[in-house]
Amino acid sequence: MTHAYLKPFTELSIQTDYRHQSDAFRVEEGTGFLLPEISASSYVRLTPSSVVWGKAAYANGQHDNKVYNNVADWDLLYPDVIADSIGGDSKRERYLFSGGYAAEKGLWMLGGELKFRAEQEYRTYDPRMRGIVSDLSLKAGAARKMGAYHVGLSLEGNIYRQTADVDFYGEANGMGELQMTGLGTSYVRFSGSNRDIFYEGKGAALAFDVQPVSHGGWQAHFSHAIHQYKRLSDEYNSLPLTTLYRQQTSLTFGWRRQSAKNEKALLLYAAYDKRASDEHVVGTSSGQDYPILMALTMYHQHRWDVGATALYGCGDWHLQLKAGYLSHRESYEYVERKVEYARVYGELTAQWLKTLNDDWSLNIYAKGGYAANLSHKIVMPYANMSVSIRDYVNHNYKYQKASYTQMQAGARADYKPQTWAVGMFGEVGSAWQFCSVGEHEANLHLSLGIIF
Repeated sequence: MTHAYLKPFTELSIQTDYRHQSDAFRVEEGTGFLLPEISASSYVRLTPSSVVWGKAAYANGQHDNKVYNNVADWDLLYPDVIADSIGGDSKRERYLFSGGYAAEKGLWMLGGELKFRAEQEYRTYDPRMRGIVSDLSLKAGAARKMGAYHVGLSLEGNIYRQTADVDFYGEANGMGELQMTGLGTSYVRFSGSNRDIFYEGKGAALAFDVQPVSHGGWQAHFSHAIHQYKRLSDEYNSLPLTTLYRQQTSLTFGWRRQSAKNEKALLLYAAYDKRASDEHVVGTSSGQDYPILMALTMYHQHRWDVGATALYGCGDWHLQLKAGYLSHRESYEYVERKVEYARVYGELTAQWLKTLNDDWSLNIYAKGGYAANLSHKIVMPYANMSVSIRDYVNHNYKYQKASYTQMQAGARADYKPQTWAVGMFGEVGSAWQFCSVGEHEANLHLSLGIIF
């Protein structure tokens, strides 16, 4: 961050993001959302060798047609969520604050950053879910110049909490909430009327970087993160029902060279995401206490994404070609359940960056890609599944085993006359995704703001 930007700036913007799917590609995520946001970000150089930066943002919108998911942050907590087959639209409100400091001292660069997110997601009709999130991360890092390279190390800690409650105000509509445990399974003993749940999470991450000091050379990035999320019941004296363990590892390695005329890069990457969920076997209560007899690891997920990226830039133009392989495997131990699929994908991106005159600059990009299914497999005890759970699992699997065509385009224009102290910008972007089963997804991004 000490060299991220040539000049200090402050940016104020208002934006909105919209997504709509003709049919939910994943029922827990719904058919789309509308999320307007206002934000302010700043980058200030305190001295020639030190900088501070920060951001504050507020978003308020709606998530559409979520089913089998009555928590916020489904992507973090899956599969350990509470759910029902009714679902519906939910309101979403988010506050985000972050700030950091970095300094360069001799051969060393030091820095730190703090991020805090407060969010709530709720529904104003039965089932009236409400998830309230607080998410705090603190990162610190150091880098040292060693010959022609900077070698850096960063450490990050995270504390997470969410209360997730579901209420039914209409007696005729009252139904039980399911304590989901993966691939359509649920913790039957604690499902039903137990609708007051909270999550406690913690995690740590480490990253290691090697970057060339000059405009070209070899570079590498390695990161490893571990997180743990406990699901606890308010109605049973904070009894832990499940514990989710997540590991994320990524490695990027390659060569890059930049000059005044062109830019070239060839990078190889690999990312691995593992989830494992323990179900706590609970004994007979004694008063308000429930002894935990053992923990059984029932759910597993393994996800690999490997590939290569080639980049070439000349003058105002940049072209990037990316190709890779994705493998996803989920399983539940007993009764056995499995979902597996694999894809190969490729995408091409073109970007045009141009300063038209002293007042205007343009950034225009376009992207196209295709992900082809290679293999898929499902194992389910269909004879012992309810109709609604069977339809839920099969719906998700239909889209997991599909192939996808993607298209994306956008443009940003900045305007700042030499005599003005304040500049303006506008940005518009659109993306489309077409599924081989005949459904589609549309995305739209709009942004307006000022920079000074």
